[in-house]
Amino acid sequence: MLAAIASLAVGFALLVSGCGDTTAKVPNTVNQTLAVGQQMLGDKGFKSTVKRVTDKQGKDEILSQDPAGGTEQKTSDAVALTVSNGPGDGIIPDVAGDPADRAEQQIRDAGFTPVVVEVYSSAHQAGFAVGTTPVSGTDATKDTNVTLKISKGPQQVTVPNVLGLTQAGADTALTNAGFRVDHSYQVSNKNPGHVLAQDPSSGRSAGVGSSVQVTIDQAPKKVTVPNAVGQTQIQGDRTLQKAGLDAVYATRIVTSASQNGIVLAMSPGAGSTVLQGSNVVLTIGKYNQPTPPVPPAPPGPSSIVKSYNLLPNVTAKTYTLTWGVGTCSGGKGNAVLQGTNGGAVTGATITAQNQPTDNAYYATVTTTDLPSPVSLVITITCLVQ
Repeated sequence: MLAAIASLAVGFALLVSGCGDTTAKVPNTVNQTLAVGQQMLGDKGFKSTVKRVTDKQGKDEILSQDPAGGTEQKTSDAVALTVSNGPGDGIIPDVAGDPADRAEQQIRDAGFTPVVVEVYSSAHQAGFAVGTTPVSGTDATKDTNVTLKISKGPQQVTVPNVLGLTQAGADTALTNAGFRVDHSYQVSNKNPGHVLAQDPSSGRSAGVGSSVQVTIDQAPKKVTVPNAVGQTQIQGDRTLQKAGLDAVYATRIVTSASQNGIVLAMSPGAGSTVLQGSNVVLTIGKYNQPTPPVPPAPPGPSSIVKSYNLLPNVTAKTYTLTWGVGTCSGGKGNAVLQGTNGGAVTGATITAQNQPTDNAYYATVTTTDLPSPVSLVITITCLVQ
């Protein structure tokens, strides 16, 4: 009897101890998300352990499991899951200004996939990178797309007509059309504050972001003629320049050496009110040393001389020198080009010169690039009575 009871007790103990060792087939969780995989295992009575690794697969995706799906295993044994932590982060490289193929390779080397789109750009020539989206320096998940913008050059638009507009109106019209505006000013007093010229001209095509040069009419100011009488020719010229006036010269034969090279008179006179940029004639004393016993020669011809500094790339600009009636009797004119210190003249041509009236002489000049300064000198030789 006792032996039977002992046998039953042992069997019961074995039965109780075996209750935690039930087995089941392990479900296949590979390619499932971690949350779904753990739910699948839990439904079968399994627990799991998780090991995370960097991988190109999406974050939280189960890469492998141990034991494999379909394996019969005790539910008390945990299933080991290897889970992707994603490909990791990288920094978007700065590729602006690089050729398209180099920019694409830099993006691939940084761990991203370039997606090329073409855009207009006035800052980068066609075939070169403009930038990226996301912008360079951004932290982003590797193996994601990065938009690479490649320039197809500036968009071409038609230059609007701004002739006759005010400076503000021209600026607005050109800016709204996509252009930058550069200004220059010219004293003409035709229509002060309004556009006299534009380059490129209206109707032409130009790239968005390129510059349009507009020339604005500027009214001359009125200035008072300063006194230069008694100064040397150089001093008198500087005195007039400071006042915004141009000096032209006439000569007068003098008998005293102390008056040689000295301003004897000026027209208009000191204190007169004239427009800035006007000519003021300075009469300069010229002393001829007598040479005995040869009788003194009759007074030689005097002259009026005017020098103009030429600007590059100007087509058919006319320079006119005028003198007062009686200032230079019987004057005959001539125009020549002069280089710096008498050097050769390059890039400038006198296309026409003539004396239309007794007291005016003009010369028309065309210039291209001027490698060195060039001046136009108009000389009026006067007949001394």
